[in-house]
Amino acid sequence: MQNSSIRMDIALYEGIKGTLKLTDNGLYFTSRKKNSFSLELDKIEKVSFLKTALTTSTLYINEKEIIVCRAHLWAGDIRKLKPELPA
Repeated sequence: MQNSSIRMDIALYEGIKGTLKLTDNGLYFTSRKKNSFSLELDKIEKVSFLKTALTTSTLYINEKEIIVCRAHLWAGDIRKLKPELPA
């Protein structure tokens, strides 16, 4: 099965710049440092966001806090992939 990207953008996680990527299989943050992580879609239990600026906002996935542009769109796409998540 092809791992097609649904959404991808530059993001900050724990103060480290990297790339955040959402696919049909999960969420992936990669950086040149050791702070990279991946979350399979079935491991995502909570999704929320907080708008903090015109385009930059904070995305909360489980207990992870990720600063990314248009976090509300990321949250919406994750909920489309996993509709059983609480609103």
